[in-house]
Amino acid sequence: MTLNMLAERNYFNRKNELETLLGIASEARAGDASSVFLSGKSGTGKTELLRQLFNRLFRHQNDAIPFFYSINTSFASVEDFSKDYICKFILQGLAFLNKDYSLINTDIYYLEDIVQMAKDLEAQWAADIMDDYLRIKEKNRPINLFLFALSVPYRCYLSTDTPVVAMIDDFHKTRKFYELDPGENRDLWMHFENSINSRFAPYIFTGSQSELHKMFFEDTSFGKDLELFSLTSLNRNNAVKYFESLCRMYGINIGEELLGFVDIFDGNPSYIKSFAQAVRQSGGTFSEDDFREIYLKEVTTGKIYTHWTSRLKSHVPKFALRKPSLNFLHNLCGSGDETEFSNLPESLSIGREELDNIVSMLNSSGAVETGFSLLELADDQILIDVIKGLYHKEIHKDPLNKTKEVIFGDKRQRLKRLEEPSFDIMIPPAAKAELVAVKSLEQIALHFNIPSRTTGQLQIALVELFARVLERDGAPPEGCRLKFMLKENIFSIEIMTSQEDLTVADVDIGGIKAYLDDMKVERTMSGTKITLVKENREDRATTP
Repeated sequence: MTLNMLAERNYFNRKNELETLLGIASEARAGDASSVFLSGKSGTGKTELLRQLFNRLFRHQNDAIPFFYSINTSFASVEDFSKDYICKFILQGLAFLNKDYSLINTDIYYLEDIVQMAKDLEAQWAADIMDDYLRIKEKNRPINLFLFALSVPYRCYLSTDTPVVAMIDDFHKTRKFYELDPGENRDLWMHFENSINSRFAPYIFTGSQSELHKMFFEDTSFGKDLELFSLTSLNRNNAVKYFESLCRMYGINIGEELLGFVDIFDGNPSYIKSFAQAVRQSGGTFSEDDFREIYLKEVTTGKIYTHWTSRLKSHVPKFALRKPSLNFLHNLCGSGDETEFSNLPESLSIGREELDNIVSMLNSSGAVETGFSLLELADDQILIDVIKGLYHKEIHKDPLNKTKEVIFGDKRQRLKRLEEPSFDIMIPPAAKAELVAVKSLEQIALHFNIPSRTTGQLQIALVELFARVLERDGAPPEGCRLKFMLKENIFSIEIMTSQEDLTVADVDIGGIKAYLDDMKVERTMSGTKITLVKENREDRATTP
């Protein structure tokens, strides 16, 4: 089984996602559940979310049997897959219904032993399923075994009157089933479509975002029956918490001044974990220069590099296409020569058909994203650095120092362009939190030489905002983050809270707006952002 998971205390910023997905069990009990496509970029934690969901469904509810299965393409035949799928379902079902987690990892793989276990536990439903499977097996029709295996969650519901929530990880790998049974059964995976419409046995599918989009919405009509659930990266606060928890786990001691380095990973849990492991292997005490060297190693020779180069190799199997593919990727990074797409075949010394194949393969790998008429590199700065390192190493044959200059030089330029005066502070979820916010505003306004009258109006607006909106139902569950910014003569305060269901009525903010020039309320992927804007119409205050 692949149900090893992070301890709950180290699992951050997925409370809302877990609560939503946990609701599927009660919906299944009521016969009103929909199957789900859990979408998200590589490394955002889709598999870990399913593992955490399985654990909570197993331990904290009785509405539905949880079933977790990760698609494995190492089987020699469709029959082997069907046997594995059924055996794991029976073991997990018996474990849940008997409240014995140890049964999940029972080292049993012979069908007769599974039947005997079912009888010993007086689980007639499981014994009946296994008996039916064995009868079908005698007829030597692998496709019938496959179809029977897919029907088992619903058969279990019919026998036990207990719904099932099936979680299928790496579902995109089911495309490989045709290699187990070539010919007429090339699209075996499409038979899952017959199973997902049961309101009592819903599925949650996840895997490669680009491949599943194609499978569900282009190759079949799966998509119309699936609820789309998108998983985003960790917000900054939880990304730092996650990195700190890994450091504690690995016995790494670092100063708070280095925690900001985590921003480079844009909240991607997989990258953060790989970097923390690389830091552990380096040992010693650390400076920012040390972190840069560790990062450079990760994107040029380390685990992150290995992950992406292995993925690209598997999706671009023809060696002759790998060099033009790398040139193409580097061109998309924006650091190569600017070339029109129509001119790319000539500039890459390949034919148009080969270019179309490269685009298709790189899209399947997740390195390239395509819209209706748009083609661009995936929005992943770490991937961009891997591509740059690979390009300078294999195309230009540059030494590592040159690669380092390219990667970190680009980052310095990018940060320089984005740089503007700002301060970020976290307000704790405690009583009188508005006093902390007001006092912080006072000190920051002095630093920016904001007139005292403007500061006073913003302080009143902040107090009213906390009283009327943020703390109306108690303190924000995880506090909130305030960002103070000065751009030209506009002073603004962004208040970011994880409260996604925050209700901001006109009656609440009418009085607040009286002290401001503008006020915006926006829903974000991680909660709610409220922006207070005040224009300086007086000369700046004089710093004492």
